[in-house]
Amino acid sequence: MIRAVALDIDGTLTDEKRLLYPEAVEAVQRLSSRARVILATGNVHCFTRAAAVLLGTGRTFIAENGGVISWGEGDLEILSDPSICQEAYRRLREVYPLSRMDSKYRITDLVVESNFNVSEAASLLEAWGLDADLVDSGFAVHIKDRKVDKGRALAKMVDRLGLRREEVAAVGDSISDLPMFKVAGFRASVANAVPELKAESDYVSKREFGEGFSEIVVQMFDREIL
Repeated sequence: MIRAVALDIDGTLTDEKRLLYPEAVEAVQRLSSRARVILATGNVHCFTRAAAVLLGTGRTFIAENGGVISWGEGDLEILSDPSICQEAYRRLREVYPLSRMDSKYRITDLVVESNFNVSEAASLLEAWGLDADLVDSGFAVHIKDRKVDKGRALAKMVDRLGLRREEVAAVGDSISDLPMFKVAGFRASVANAVPELKAESDYVSKREFGEGFSEIVVQMFDREIL
């Protein structure tokens, strides 16, 4: 039985403009009646905390693609080295016209607009010997500490909360969700998900975005795994 669900936000509960689906909110409430819902997102801590309050999912969540874990109100664990991201940004900015986003609120990684060749830039980071990765979420590009991802953060949560991996589900849409799929016992992606995530999914919704998430919740109840 599933006791916890790691849940992405952008593109999973929202549409491509980051508008939240009312149907998805109702699905979160239904899901919360049977399992702990853990938001796992690339968004900053303050945004994720506000989303957790509004959705009623509690103060235990993953932010900044695994760079920040919130164990409770005011109880944060930082897994990333921000200096790695800063150096990667400085070097890449010498090559590309990078434009930073919401940097005022970020604790660990950096986010820039998707206005450059990401794969080429990733190769440069590798050539420079920097321990940084680039993750294109479909909404922006995250410059992050290479050792940090949603999967590592979720694995720490599973251990601390006394869960077995087969008791954990993960739902998402982007390549940044793939590491937590490798931790979860049940994996589901919405119809707008990237092919790499769909390939690792136990269920792929027929509908996109928040409507697809609602469909996934129905499927979990139908399978009697909650």
